[in-house]
Amino acid sequence: MCCSNAAWKREEVPDHKFDFVNVKEFHATNCSTRLQYLWLYILLTFSPCSPLTADIYTCVALLASNRWAGSILQSSAAKSGGSSGTVLEVPFSIGKWVFTGCILFSFVLLLWEARKARAIIKSRDISYAFTNVMSQNWYSLRSYDHFCFFSQINNSKKKKDEFAFFIFFTFKGWKRLILADAPRQVINAITLYSFGKSEGWTTDVSVYFGNSILRAGIIITMLFTLVVWVGSAILLLIAAVMYVPLLCYIQGNLKEYCCHKVDKRIAELMKRKTRKRLAKEAEIARKEARGDYSHLKDAKTGKFVAAPLPQPTLPKVGIRDEDLYT
Repeated sequence: MCCSNAAWKREEVPDHKFDFVNVKEFHATNCSTRLQYLWLYILLTFSPCSPLTADIYTCVALLASNRWAGSILQSSAAKSGGSSGTVLEVPFSIGKWVFTGCILFSFVLLLWEARKARAIIKSRDISYAFTNVMSQNWYSLRSYDHFCFFSQINNSKKKKDEFAFFIFFTFKGWKRLILADAPRQVINAITLYSFGKSEGWTTDVSVYFGNSILRAGIIITMLFTLVVWVGSAILLLIAAVMYVPLLCYIQGNLKEYCCHKVDKRIAELMKRKTRKRLAKEAEIARKEARGDYSHLKDAKTGKFVAAPLPQPTLPKVGIRDEDLYT
């Protein structure tokens, strides 16, 4: 099966560009979609600022000082641990450049993703915009109608396609997860392990915090980022395992397969909207043929606010009486 030819082939559809799609037709008025858009707007407005600000602050603090946040816990662990052999301490000279290098690399990845998103946005291709997180977020923030359009594409996927999309979007963050975040989280894990071991792994939380707001904030922050990273790493590992049978099924490039599926969903949505639009126009034509123009009048004044559709007429042909007998 893995050696057979693929049963699908992705072809670029010229009509599947935003230039040829009226996203206003996909406008949703239900409460759930509006709440999802509000939540997305809050996340995209505030969430990216916090990590970037924290990374910039950490990078400047590391380069301008001889101390980092983890050294506070390491110093406490060294005092409580007694012998240095029981304490796993990361030297500042190493941790400083590991953190700085990871932060700078994360900015390089961000600029690279922004460059790719810019090219996709300029192409106006819908399937590429949907499969690129940054460009999809840009279109969604640009207008609510674009968000509704993407939501309908996402909701129209079949269950078996969600399997491929989960793997695809999980793989997209592997560079940041492994190359930019993993070294920092390894240092955090070593620091937290050393600190917990020095305190005897007690269940009394106040012992770890030591009546210090600064130390409590450092522990909570390091533990939270480590748990999030471990969860993301587990999802990446699951996606890597699931990718093997998926590759045997799709017999080709995963991104092209996802774009192929998105193109099919777009075609189905556009056909559905076309049928609804034609049915609505036919209903309006029947109403006007019966002399009912209520949909063209203002509800308060009763005056016409739009012109009726042109009605079909028979041509008038003038025939003289003498022409009938010639």
